[in-house]
Amino acid sequence: MIKTCRAPGCTETSLCHAHIIPAGFARTLSDLGGHNKAIRSTGAKPAKQPHGEFDAGILCPRCDGKLGAYDEYAIRFCDSLSMTRSTATGGIFRHAPFDGPQFARAILAILWRASVSERDQFRDINLGPYRERAAAILFEEKPLSSFPEFEVVLHRYASDDHDARKFVFMPLRIRSGALNAFTIGLGGFLVWAKVDQRPIHRLLAEFVINAAFELGARIIHFEETAEYAYFQQAAQKDHRRGRGSAR
Repeated sequence: MIKTCRAPGCTETSLCHAHIIPAGFARTLSDLGGHNKAIRSTGAKPAKQPHGEFDAGILCPRCDGKLGAYDEYAIRFCDSLSMTRSTATGGIFRHAPFDGPQFARAILAILWRASVSERDQFRDINLGPYRERAAAILFEEKPLSSFPEFEVVLHRYASDDHDARKFVFMPLRIRSGALNAFTIGLGGFLVWAKVDQRPIHRLLAEFVINAAFELGARIIHFEETAEYAYFQQAAQKDHRRGRGSAR
């Protein structure tokens, strides 16, 4: 079966490798001559796709390039920030200038690409009835404000020992209280994105970036997160495997 581009109104059949999370995030992680790793519960191994997971059946180069404008802003913004050191619990990371609408579109692009992908690892990332509305915004048929069910909040990882900018976490669907939401890790941030008609909690509402031109992000200590515990588990399994092979 011949696949066509999933962008609205596009019938192009010559498709490209569309990265779910922009490849630019992965390119900034590798040291010169190094190789990015994929971390799983069984340990860490060199990533088969060192610049991240892609789908070769969802977008043509022209439409992928349209989303690339949002991607590029998020990559450049995150790359401009230094590693955040540990601060007092409850601290707020602030930065200006910041284009909140453009960053929110970049997050929506990640979720939309994952939602239209047929790859097994993204089967739980489904925008459902909001998929067409998301596409209309991403391909400039409607403004971001036409999708009030979608709201993005950023949390900034902080650590004295680990540079959390070097970790990328693929989209994960979660329940946040009663709300349907997704989390993504990139550029030293934990991204929380609500896709639900119910209102966001009042304590998070002030940190929504969709219309913000100054970033305010709560700081969370990387070593206290579930993601860090997962990495530690993988590292311990690698260590035990290494000791076993040396006998």
